Amino acid sequence: MGLSRALVSSLRWKKRSWKAMIRGRRKRRRGGDDWIAPEIPWEIEIEIEILLRLPAKSLMRFKCVSKLWSCLIHSRYFCNRYLTVASPPQPPNLYMSLVDQLEPARVIVGTRESVLLSLSSSSSTDGAEYLSPDLILAQLGGLHMVVIRGLIFYSVPTEPCSIYNPTTGQFITLAAINPKISAPKGFSKHYSFGYDPVLDQYKVVCTFLIASKKRKRITSSEHWVYTVEAGGSWKRIEFNGPAHCPARPGLCINGVIYYLASTCMSRDIVVSFDVRSEEFNMTQAPDDALPAYGKPVGVGFIEYGGKPAILDHTNLVPMGLVELWVLEDGGKWSKKSLVLKPCQMHLVANNMSLLVHGTTINGEVILAPISFFSPYYILYYDLQNNDLRKVEIRGIPDHWFSKPDMNVLMYLTQLDESESIIHLEI
Repeated sequence: MGLSRALVSSLRWKKRSWKAMIRGRRKRRRGGDDWIAPEIPWEIEIEIEILLRLPAKSLMRFKCVSKLWSCLIHSRYFCNRYLTVASPPQPPNLYMSLVDQLEPARVIVGTRESVLLSLSSSSSTDGAEYLSPDLILAQLGGLHMVVIRGLIFYSVPTEPCSIYNPTTGQFITLAAINPKISAPKGFSKHYSFGYDPVLDQYKVVCTFLIASKKRKRITSSEHWVYTVEAGGSWKRIEFNGPAHCPARPGLCINGVIYYLASTCMSRDIVVSFDVRSEEFNMTQAPDDALPAYGKPVGVGFIEYGGKPAILDHTNLVPMGLVELWVLEDGGKWSKKSLVLKPCQMHLVANNMSLLVHGTTINGEVILAPISFFSPYYILYYDLQNNDLRKVEIRGIPDHWFSKPDMNVLMYLTQLDESESIIHLEI
């Protein structure tokens, strides 16, 4: 407490210097707006270094100390520095979202039951690892969750998409879109979330599409982008490629969103969207990775070594075989095959269908059973070391297991809470 009072006293004496630092200056250049921080007195630099080493949740509480302190913690300058020096590093939490999927005709917007669980790792008396919720948030969460710099983006069928910051508690819902295309029985939509490190901007991309009655042929698609900022709105962008349906949530790698998509043609594609320039590009998927339309369950789209990759785990359960295609520089694909160790085959011996839920910060692939049952477990597959481990999830509210299995939609993602200090000001 003595340290906090000393810092508050020092901040008040240097109020003008603090405000000058936080406001900063912007210099217009052809490439965009570049942040230029003013010169900071060395005494303030020392105090900033102390604050940078506090846990994120403590900083959120310290916003109440004064307006000055709150302004500093929420400044872009402080947030961007915090991402590089925050300590001590806390183990990332796994977030689990459960949504009660009802018939569309019976759903009223805002009445669908959902819950978001923050799961932390623990160990039992026999040394077995398991996950249990340390936070349960009702009416939050959804499908296709994407985490970027501590922000959770998710969408729910028939409802607008949302962004949630677990540390600050800030929650926003984006405005609805009125697409130009129309169909007698409506259309479907798919979202992607990305971040541009150059302009320090978050953007959401939405794809609307219309398919034939049998949903085997996509007839048309339309693309919109939303810049997450004060006064942000949706705008339509052109795409010169074929109409397509995103088959998986997008990945954002170094300012580029990648997603796997199905087209009306026989071959699938990987679509890339540059968050800064808002331009699309396409790369043909390897023929042997996606041999038939409608094979999304056994195929995942993940980040591997800082590059987008297609993971085919169709034969993991019966044969212990996994195949990985990595998109290398220049648009070429490299293939890697893995065979599960015999001593770990019992982990996948129940013939359960699995779905890929992305990767952890350490690069492990998250695999989870499609059916929702108790006790529920997930698998972590380390592709680098070809190692598989099974972790049980405990503490899920019991009434979720009493729902019809096909009604419960579930999604998992991992979040590093040291990153979620980022202030999302709308």
